[in-house]
Amino acid sequence: SSPAPGREIARSQQCVRDRERARARSPPPAPPGMPSERDRVMGTVTSWNMAKPGKRNSEGFGFVTMDGYEQSKKTDLFLYADSIKDSKLRSEAKLFGLKSGVRVSFFVQEPKSARHESGSAIEVLPVRDGGRGAGGGGGGG
Repeated sequence: SSPAPGREIARSQQCVRDRERARARSPPPAPPGMPSERDRVMGTVTSWNMAKPGKRNSEGFGFVTMDGYEQSKKTDLFLYADSIKDSKLRSEAKLFGLKSGVRVSFFVQEPKSARHESGSAIEVLPVRDGGRGAGGGGGGG
């Protein structure tokens, strides 16, 4: 004998609710043209907020604008001090904060929930000046 019709309806309604819940939890797609999580990109620190005294597990955070993007809520990325891979830069961020204009390279992590528009910069490394434009050839006499 087949299951009672009431049970079948309840089961299909549960499936619909599960699907809706999953959709609500999944992060929104990245804006068109945003790099994927596998591409290391360059950007500039735009602001930094020091950790609040007395807050446990708070190390400070800031925002990074990727090269080629205007600064905006949709394209700026969160930068947490603990996401900085370089120990010297991470210590600087935690102790003194990062200044606007600091150049970094990183991977982009998609937003973890639909509530947050911004993704995060992860595995952050400082961009060392490659020596371009520094110094000049010595003049002979």
